[in-house]
Amino acid sequence: MDNEVFAINVASRVGYGIMIIAIPYYVTSNLGLVGVVLATYPIAEALASIPVGLIVNRFRVSSLVSIGLLIMATSSLLFAINSNWVILAVLHGLMGVAAAMIIVPLLTAVTRRRVRLGLGYGGFFSTYFAGYIIGIGIGGLMQGIIEHGFEAARLSIVTAAAIFLAALPLALTLKGHRGPGIMAKSLGLRSVELIPLPLWLGLMILLGVAFTLPSGLTIHLNIGGGFVALIYVSAALVLALGILMFGSLVDRVGAIKVMVIGLVGLSVVIGVAYLVVSGLLSIYYAIAPLAPSMFLTSALVPSIYAYVGHRAEEGSEGLIMGIYNIPTAAGIAIGNLIGGFSLSRLGLDLTIILAALTLVIAVALTAVMWIVLRGRGVSLNRQST
Repeated sequence: MDNEVFAINVASRVGYGIMIIAIPYYVTSNLGLVGVVLATYPIAEALASIPVGLIVNRFRVSSLVSIGLLIMATSSLLFAINSNWVILAVLHGLMGVAAAMIIVPLLTAVTRRRVRLGLGYGGFFSTYFAGYIIGIGIGGLMQGIIEHGFEAARLSIVTAAAIFLAALPLALTLKGHRGPGIMAKSLGLRSVELIPLPLWLGLMILLGVAFTLPSGLTIHLNIGGGFVALIYVSAALVLALGILMFGSLVDRVGAIKVMVIGLVGLSVVIGVAYLVVSGLLSIYYAIAPLAPSMFLTSALVPSIYAYVGHRAEEGSEGLIMGIYNIPTAAGIAIGNLIGGFSLSRLGLDLTIILAALTLVIAVALTAVMWIVLRGRGVSLNRQST
């Protein structure tokens, strides 16, 4: 089962990674409209996540994922033959709904296995990031090979549609999941499952802020865009590898200990980044501490999800995965807005400080929830995590 889940995950993210590069070249009438078209996807995904999570308990995972892939492919093809920005925005929003119909059921399938959840989530998110890296690489390559940006974008979008369709046979063969007519015993949502939610939201906001930094780093540090791109691609590869490795570690030592490792790594990343942008440390010397600390940061992803997955009541897995997919979609969008505003109004130095403040608030809220629930005598354990 896991191999099919991971393969579908890779294919869907490769397809959308290609779309991310293509859309700015395709919507050429107004730069502001590019942002509008792009924004409909995460908004729609966030809004659809909980409804999809609720119906996962009544329909087969294979059915929902297959429908999601079909919507993705159809919307992509319609995207490639339209130029009206309103239609494009609607189609991209439909793709956001389809993304929720793919990601939430696949995460639910991983959660229902109940064993080796760290490795399961590690595999899911490492393939998630790997798919994006491959897709963005393919999209960038097509823009470099084909001279006319608009035509390259159109061909890229058609290619993305073909990739979505290629994953459909795998989706149809997904087995081992609840069939139609199986109802959740109850919503089964408990406050203990929401403890890491502020931390996950903060992490996604920081990721969104990071996406806005390349141009600022190029100008502020007077380095080439290619070097910045190399740093980002290398960081993504390190994260993908680390997520898988720390996922396995979660199953041996527990989610909370691995979560602490991730927080230490992320704190070092932000600290080193501030030293670089403030001129106290050369970017070339910063690579030495950044690489291992970025690797440690990756521990946060599988540990947060494993903590939640081990405590999910039977029948509520879909709802919980839907809830946690909201900050995944919306948090990145919020981070993009914060990063863009901060870079233009406050500068790179204060943007890094704002990122540090975001982490402090996220950790503080998570700690407060933990302390309050423990003080009320709520059991925080479910399995040995």
